[in-house]
Amino acid sequence: MFPQTAALGLGLLAMAGPAAQAQLIDFSTDATLDRWMYPFNGTPGTRLSASTFGIPRLDGFDDHDAQFILGFRTDSGIPTGLDASQYRIISVRVSATVSNDQAFRFDATYDPHYTYQNQEGHYPHLQPDTTPGRPVKLWGVGYRDGFTLETWQETSPFGFNPTIPPAQEARTAYIAVFDADGTPTDASNNLKQEIDLMPMAIGQTDAVAPGVLVPADTTFTFDVDICQPGVRAYLQQSLAAGEPRFGISSLHEADGGPDGGAGPVAYPIWYTRENPIAQILGFVPHLELEVRVGNAGDYNGDGVRNFFDISDYLRDFNAGNLAADMNGDCVLNFFDISIFLNEFNNP
Repeated sequence: MFPQTAALGLGLLAMAGPAAQAQLIDFSTDATLDRWMYPFNGTPGTRLSASTFGIPRLDGFDDHDAQFILGFRTDSGIPTGLDASQYRIISVRVSATVSNDQAFRFDATYDPHYTYQNQEGHYPHLQPDTTPGRPVKLWGVGYRDGFTLETWQETSPFGFNPTIPPAQEARTAYIAVFDADGTPTDASNNLKQEIDLMPMAIGQTDAVAPGVLVPADTTFTFDVDICQPGVRAYLQQSLAAGEPRFGISSLHEADGGPDGGAGPVAYPIWYTRENPIAQILGFVPHLELEVRVGNAGDYNGDGVRNFFDISDYLRDFNAGNLAADMNGDCVLNFFDISIFLNEFNNP
């Protein structure tokens, strides 16, 4: 709890705070870009569905072989071009819906890399997976071969110059983890590298219990863990540019082939934004986020800094609400209060 005497002092400072412009924004939108990022996709950007599956530890292909890239334009409701520090992320949720019926089992937890066999069905360090099924995961998006957020589109080429032909580490846009500066690392081959890389979120659903086959039209939600290192920086930079992008992947195994698997379909197939059924039934991939933009001293975003901002801030701080986390370290302490005071008194 915040000490009562300190709270009183904070309130006295609040009465002297000058006016400021700030916004507390709840924003939502359907995907404005999506792409089945798969080496043999002959219709990039126009498919009605996109599958996600893996080919564990097979040279020539990424472990996360079929990825689903999503983009969301946010410039219609969130100001762009500000310094990244001016975007204080409160919550981010992405949702996507599967179109195939009872093809894979719901797994709500991360599976370590050593629980996956290789494509030939063996692996020297294999340990049993303690939960049935494989999770679906949400990542940020990185680029190579000169492509950037501004230049890569859903119809861009899949890739060039694989490290091992035909397609390993060739894709121009890929699922990625990020460091504190927002620099990406390709997450597509963590099984070959024998490392665990944590996604931004694991897909969740209330439609079925873990271990149960997933029915058609099940929506998965991905609540982004903004406390992970690098996630906040990636999102801030994306909002400044006006378009957060995400990648969905899963390591459900497939036999391969131009249509995403010659054998039984035992992996998720997702509705894309082009799918007319998704448009009618509300299954288009969707983004919801809450962000505070501008001077954090106007905590309630009404354009005026006064006692009510102090009261709202103290309420959130004392409740342990990370909306009161001013420095983005996901810990509420004196440093957050100090930053809030500086913002409040900063013209």
